[in-house]
Amino acid sequence: MTARHDGPIGRRFVNDSVYQRLRQWIIEGHLAPGTFLRDQELAQEFGVSRTPVRESLLRLETEGLVVTKANRWTQVAPFDIEGVMRRYPIIWTLESYSITVNSLDGWSSQDFSQMEQYNQQLSQAIHHRDAVLAAAADDLFHRVFIDKAGNPELSATLRQLKTSLVRVEIAYYHEMWSSRESLAEHDAILGALRRRDAAEAVRTIEVNWKQSLARIQDIATRGDGVSGPTS
Repeated sequence: MTARHDGPIGRRFVNDSVYQRLRQWIIEGHLAPGTFLRDQELAQEFGVSRTPVRESLLRLETEGLVVTKANRWTQVAPFDIEGVMRRYPIIWTLESYSITVNSLDGWSSQDFSQMEQYNQQLSQAIHHRDAVLAAAADDLFHRVFIDKAGNPELSATLRQLKTSLVRVEIAYYHEMWSSRESLAEHDAILGALRRRDAAEAVRTIEVNWKQSLARIQDIATRGDGVSGPTS
């Protein structure tokens, strides 16, 4: 088989670029829930054909970020707060697993310093009321010990599970971040890891996620952001 170095590779890059841009706009709230997504308009916006836009919208639909009614409309998906809440126990269970399968004896001072740096970035983002950077710093903090497990499937699964959570964290910044509770919870996780106390690390990880779940439940109790797509 003769190797080729032309069209298909370029098209893949275009598709990925369109997909990543739309995904970012939705997660960061630049495209609000219920916003209609018209492939022709988006194609003109990006300077591409309609094909990569349509393919990107299909990918986003599988992630739950877009909803479609056949031959009628495509919209940014509403916030599914109840669905987000159902993911929390799965996430803290998988994150706890990443600790139990990872010998903490092999951790270096650089690993701890990296987590501390991300927590400082979270503190700065909260201080500046930057919801996007706060969510990113929080994710990077957790990703250090998740990736230390050396299980790409575990890391990918958790990233997928957290997609809808990040949307909520950014959209409801005040409820999710302004209390600064996450900083103290992260300090407890980092302290347990520094002591190589796996059982305590698991406990503090669960506390972090359960406290976050409580904040989400408060949002759900008020009924914010639970409505479905418009017709």
